[in-house]
Amino acid sequence: MKTTKTLFAPKPLARAIACLSLPALLLGAAPALAQNSEIEELRRQLKALEARIEESTARAEADAAQAREDASQARAEAREARAQLASTRDDPRNETLKADTEYLVRDGKGVKIGNTTVTVGGFIKADAVVASGGDGSANNRTLGQAANFASYAASENADEWRFGSSIRESRIGLGTRTADVNGHDLITYIEMDFHGSEDGANEFVSNSYNPRVRLAYAQWADWTVGQDVTTFSELAAVPEILNQGKMASFIYARQPLLRYGMDVPGGRLFAAIENPEDGGNDQAYPDVVLRYQVKNDYGVFALAGMARTLEKDSVDDRSLQGAFSLSARIPTVGKDNLKLQYSYGALGRYAGLRTFADILSTDVQIRDAEGEVISTDYGQLTPAVSYGATVAYQRHWSPKWRSNLSLSQLEMVTDTDSAELGRYFDRSSSAHLNLLYAATDTITLGLEYAYWDFGIINDSGSNQYEQVMASAKFDY
Repeated sequence: MKTTKTLFAPKPLARAIACLSLPALLLGAAPALAQNSEIEELRRQLKALEARIEESTARAEADAAQAREDASQARAEAREARAQLASTRDDPRNETLKADTEYLVRDGKGVKIGNTTVTVGGFIKADAVVASGGDGSANNRTLGQAANFASYAASENADEWRFGSSIRESRIGLGTRTADVNGHDLITYIEMDFHGSEDGANEFVSNSYNPRVRLAYAQWADWTVGQDVTTFSELAAVPEILNQGKMASFIYARQPLLRYGMDVPGGRLFAAIENPEDGGNDQAYPDVVLRYQVKNDYGVFALAGMARTLEKDSVDDRSLQGAFSLSARIPTVGKDNLKLQYSYGALGRYAGLRTFADILSTDVQIRDAEGEVISTDYGQLTPAVSYGATVAYQRHWSPKWRSNLSLSQLEMVTDTDSAELGRYFDRSSSAHLNLLYAATDTITLGLEYAYWDFGIINDSGSNQYEQVMASAKFDY
């Protein structure tokens, strides 16, 4: 029998052990395989997370860029809004007033120089006047104040009519706006006309007139400093008449001032200190003025109060006086409107272009037999208290035609005589009726009739003055 030799012949025990060990080896390799799978899953999640982070970062950067752009645009809009607000607050050239006071200078778009916009504007106004009183002074018909008109009315030639013409009321204005000066626009404005009194005007050859400053001020934030229309006046209530400002009692003056405006419940409050003047030497204290203004759908309403110190140096006397004024501009039908003003107190130079003095002259001069003054008996300081009222209605007949009827009166309350008041009259009344034609947006033609009545002190009589004016006004 042939025997076959096997090189490896495992024993039954060894074979059994090997068979039992195989599952154990397989079980030991399973955790390693599972761990590798988890690592791959973590890597996948990490990549997905990184992608989301990058997407979120990009979106955040885009949002931040948009936010910066929006903020920049918002700041620009805020600056523009502040500029628009500043140009309408307490500014005699603002859009609200242009339709009512056509003699005011208009704004233009201007020329940008660096960070500053420069505007030039104004108008040429030619006036022709026929008036009673027989006065033939050179081109002064459009210059007259109530006191001048009163003298014409009382003259021996009161029934004689004379003709005159002038361009003195023509104006030129220069304005600037510098953007974003510490968060606010800086606005400046200077305006001149040709009512200068010290000129060599003659009607032979030149008809020359000196320019004079009307307004010169700067506005920054809520502050105004320089020469402007007094805070005591509400320009929204100014009647539209051709002989600008020449009415009996409306409150109006231009003078150096420092004014602050602030928003308050229901409207806006203006507080100012302004240059004082009572006809004597320089005063110790400025005039203090407050004006509360309300603008809404019912119109423009204002209440103004003033405190002023009157002084008389000859007797070293001083008196604190006050005055108040109520004004309104009320829309009626369409573009028509009613304008009202009532004022009372130590108005003096503020009313009727200084029709009456601020202080009565109570001094008595002692004269010798030849009439020479040998001494003066100085009387006490006596304030001149008066009241004034103005009513005006503007009627728009069509887009191009409009009329204005204005009635005004100023009267002394303090008992006085002509020597103390320096006037023969203690009451001044005026009436103006005009017809205006807006030929274009920049050309206005007008015709106006004015009637004045001056009540004689301690007398029931009065003197009258009449005036007819034709005007052509060209805005630029």
